[in-house]
Amino acid sequence: MATLKQFKARKEYVCSKCGRKIQKGEQYYRFSISRFSPLKPRCLNCKPKRSEMTQSEFLSRIYEIEETIEAIESVEEIEEVISELEELMEETEEKLYNMPEQLQDSEVGMLLQERIDYVQEMIDQLEELKSELESLEDEEIDEKEKEERKEEILSEIQSVSYSGS
Repeated sequence: MATLKQFKARKEYVCSKCGRKIQKGEQYYRFSISRFSPLKPRCLNCKPKRSEMTQSEFLSRIYEIEETIEAIESVEEIEEVISELEELMEETEEKLYNMPEQLQDSEVGMLLQERIDYVQEMIDQLEELKSELESLEDEEIDEKEKEERKEEILSEIQSVSYSGS
């Protein structure tokens, strides 16, 4: 289980991300991914992202994708995210189908299937919102209303997230 805490430096540290010196008395973050991994100091400008706080390759990638989704502003960016999600889903399906058949019904197999289903759900949501955004351009409404609707759709897109484990 990852831990993240904020401390006041009692000695000088070096940020493990940007290399900036953290002076004595300055606030900084300290985190570790597991209780056996070393504590990593980070300056306040380099707070660890959720994708850095897990040992799971799958969750790390899904959190990175969520971070990208939160910043989406165009149809092209939506297509890129959908492509990343499809790639992740294919890799997860490959892991599931490469397992011996008797293990596919085990907890690990069910977890992989759950992940596939939730990623597919994200893809479906994004494709639906992408088509709404594209059809908005063809609608004959005034520009102010069109811009407001676009902002609503982008807000919905930016709230799409992974809800599995």
